[in-house]
Amino acid sequence: MIMKRSFTIYSALLLTFLFCGQVAFAQQDSTLLHKEVEVIKAYEPIINDAYKINDIPQINRETPEKPTFNYQINSQPVFSTFTIEPVEAAQMSREPKATMGSGLIKGGVGNYKTPYGELFFNTKAGRKSTLSMHFKHLSSDGKIKLLNKDKVEAPQSENVIGLATNHYFRNSTLSISLDFDRQAFRYYGYAGDSISNMLKEYYMPYWNEQQVYSKGNLSVELAKNKGNYDDFNYSTGLGYQLLSSKTGQTSHLINLNGIFDHEFDSFSGNLGVGISYLTTDSILNTVTGNYGKKQQIFLKLTPSILFQGETASLRVGLNSFNMFDDDYDAVFLLTPNIKAEWWPIENMLALFAGADGNLQHNHYSAITSENKYVNPFQDIKNTEYNYILTGGIKGKFSSRFSYRIQADYADISGQHFFVLNQAGMINTMNQTYSLISKENTFDVLYDDLTQLTIGGEIHYTASDEIDFLLKGNFYSYDMANMQEAWQKPTYEASASLNFNPDGPLHFNVDIYAIGEKKALVQTTDFFSSSYFLPSTNEVHTIDPIIDMNFGIEYQYSPNLSFWGHVNNFSFQKYEDWLGYTNQSINLLVGASLSF
Repeated sequence: MIMKRSFTIYSALLLTFLFCGQVAFAQQDSTLLHKEVEVIKAYEPIINDAYKINDIPQINRETPEKPTFNYQINSQPVFSTFTIEPVEAAQMSREPKATMGSGLIKGGVGNYKTPYGELFFNTKAGRKSTLSMHFKHLSSDGKIKLLNKDKVEAPQSENVIGLATNHYFRNSTLSISLDFDRQAFRYYGYAGDSISNMLKEYYMPYWNEQQVYSKGNLSVELAKNKGNYDDFNYSTGLGYQLLSSKTGQTSHLINLNGIFDHEFDSFSGNLGVGISYLTTDSILNTVTGNYGKKQQIFLKLTPSILFQGETASLRVGLNSFNMFDDDYDAVFLLTPNIKAEWWPIENMLALFAGADGNLQHNHYSAITSENKYVNPFQDIKNTEYNYILTGGIKGKFSSRFSYRIQADYADISGQHFFVLNQAGMINTMNQTYSLISKENTFDVLYDDLTQLTIGGEIHYTASDEIDFLLKGNFYSYDMANMQEAWQKPTYEASASLNFNPDGPLHFNVDIYAIGEKKALVQTTDFFSSSYFLPSTNEVHTIDPIIDMNFGIEYQYSPNLSFWGHVNNFSFQKYEDWLGYTNQSINLLVGASLSF
């Protein structure tokens, strides 16, 4: 029975297969020249284990998480850690910011018959321009006791007038300033033992003579605005300075300079250019020995490129200097301009090193600013810094504590040193000696040297109320010919403390220290027949200086304050230059009014 049923099923399946095959075979034969395929949907080719590239990108949208905000006011000071330079702490204002005023008047009086007055005034800041003015008077008319116990008249005064304006364009700013500075004083000092006024008049050509330096400056500068920096930036300026003295000297100095910076793909290029023209009248020419005029042309070119990374930077370039003088051969000086900086710990520690150089233009105005008691007929040569090697570290211990340690080693040619001269005559019969001249203005001697300078700086902001700054330099001189680096200190240091507590009282303390200096009095002896003998030297030691100053201010109202300054409250008698003793304790009190 089972076999019969199986046979019946197999027979049915076989008949069905044969019938379907016959139909297919018949259809294939009827479509030899034309084929049609009917499909239910469009053909979609599929490649296994491959990613499909869509013609139109698709964005897989993820469900965003709802942000949460925590609104609160932090009343603690905020200190920036972006740069190692001292930065004032940001804080919440206790009161609405006051509207900026238009000016400030300060006035006071002090010992040594000292009147003081100063005025600052500026127009309201506009969208296109600003204008500001500055006026100052400070004088004294007291006596000073020299270290040799001689009490001498030492009046001095300073008067300043300044005008400045800025005009703002879309991408640049035009700045114009005009100022006048008049300084008057007397040649009251001299080295050695005290002598009578009659002998001073006889021996010293400039004894108690008044000198006046009147200096006027005009400056015009066009610079790219800092907020609009792009691939090309620039700063150009034209300056003119006129200086005249009571002793007859006149100096004209014209400066044209510019700094241009361009950003490239992987570095930036920088070019500094400068041209100066100087003419000076009524000076003693060191070459011809005659009194007259001197002219100089000074050219400066400093190309460099800067590579800037996230943690390091490197500047590579050259400094080129040319000096053309009426009396000397043209001078050409080429020095390196290299500076590298690396931050192994971002915003906390930086290592830096470099090589540089300079041709120092010792024009008349610069020398009188360095030492106003210099011989008024001086004609001082320029100084060549053949190279200056620099290295050091800088950074921050914290957001409040920054530091810098630096060492410089310089090779210098033709450095000037200030000395005093005197002359004496020898009688050949009995070998008697008499003094015929005793200078109290400074001449110069020249020498080559290498100078090592090790310096540092520490700035600590303890709080919004206390700010402290300490800095100093130590010097070592290796002279080529001279015995000492005359009138150069072994170290210089200063410390400043500002204390601004809550309330109307504010305080500041400043301490300045200058190391021991050696000074030279050079005596030239000669026979009555005018045959000069070799010079003899007299070395003096200028003791270290410690000058302590203290200031206090009482803010009576938002616009009115009263203040007092005490300078040299240690009562130290010291000499800035050999023979010229400074004033002792100096007191100045006054008031300030803003409007």
